[in-house]
Amino acid sequence: MSTLAANEPMIYLEEIAMKNVAAALAALLLISCLSACKAGTGSTSASSSASSSADEPLKLETLRLELTRREGLSSDTLMYAVQALPQALKSALANHGVEAGAVEVTVGASPAATAQALEEGGVDLAVLPGDSFVEAGGSAVPLLTAHEHGGLPDSSDPADWKSAESTHSEADSGGQRYLILAGPSDYGLQLANRAASDTPLTWDELDRAAWLLTPDETNMTDLWLADHYEGNTLSDLTGRAVSSLPSGSGQDLLTALAAGDADVAVIPADIRPYLASFWQGELQRPGGIFDETAVIGVTEKYYDTILAACPGDEILTGEEFRSALAAAMEEMSRVQGDVTGALGGVFSAPVSDGDLNGMRRLATLGG
Repeated sequence: MSTLAANEPMIYLEEIAMKNVAAALAALLLISCLSACKAGTGSTSASSSASSSADEPLKLETLRLELTRREGLSSDTLMYAVQALPQALKSALANHGVEAGAVEVTVGASPAATAQALEEGGVDLAVLPGDSFVEAGGSAVPLLTAHEHGGLPDSSDPADWKSAESTHSEADSGGQRYLILAGPSDYGLQLANRAASDTPLTWDELDRAAWLLTPDETNMTDLWLADHYEGNTLSDLTGRAVSSLPSGSGQDLLTALAAGDADVAVIPADIRPYLASFWQGELQRPGGIFDETAVIGVTEKYYDTILAACPGDEILTGEEFRSALAAAMEEMSRVQGDVTGALGGVFSAPVSDGDLNGMRRLATLGG
């Protein structure tokens, strides 16, 4: 037997070993390149890996969160949030099954710039004004919105808002609906009676009413009118029927209703129960607010702030991470509430892409 033939088994085994080493190195390289979101350039500044067992925590190498500047938010508040949020969020996430190697918090130059960074994977999560998120379009995934209230009907049907108790939701929710109320004036009572008979109010009937609302209620009221009355909005109501107060005050609106200075007023849905004592106390009305005002319309929800994830990542956009993030945000608000202001609220209410369809239609009004 030749020397070459004698060494053939050894050469064969060495080749096998080299192939195995190469395969292992390739696998390690692939793992190191996994990221929570890939930027447009293909860089991988954040990475995540799914757990193999439901009992094991989700693991993220780096989680990048970007905030946006909001009106009235001081630079000191933002700076404190940038310093305090990384460790606070990392600790809170760990308590709810998400291990992040590092949490980075930045402040975007503008909502548009933050929305673009989110879309392109420059950041993993972003807090954006709801209208900016909608206007940006793209495929970023809304996860959570700021908790607004609990126990209110989650419905746009006026029948579900007739009393303080009926058809109420058990869960806390986000977003704000507005109630279009007919008051106890002579014409307000006519509108209330017509609505109670399940006869749809006509545009002419609404046009004869004296309306009162503040700038905060205008947008969603425009959307409600446009959806129900062939595209007409508040600006199409004739004469001096629409009034605006300089600042949103439910008490001012109800005072005008009680005095007969307005037939219809628009108020945030969540303040009506709190104004019940004001209605009968300070305004000295003979009946309760739920008896003397009638809900003739309910707007869709307006979402003031959205916490969204970059598109294309199964972990960050998955329900397990969304639930853990909501729980972590609630915990942070309890133990370190001073960062909540910079975030824009307690992000504990889930929100889906379809929930924003009303705001998308609003963005097209007059466009």
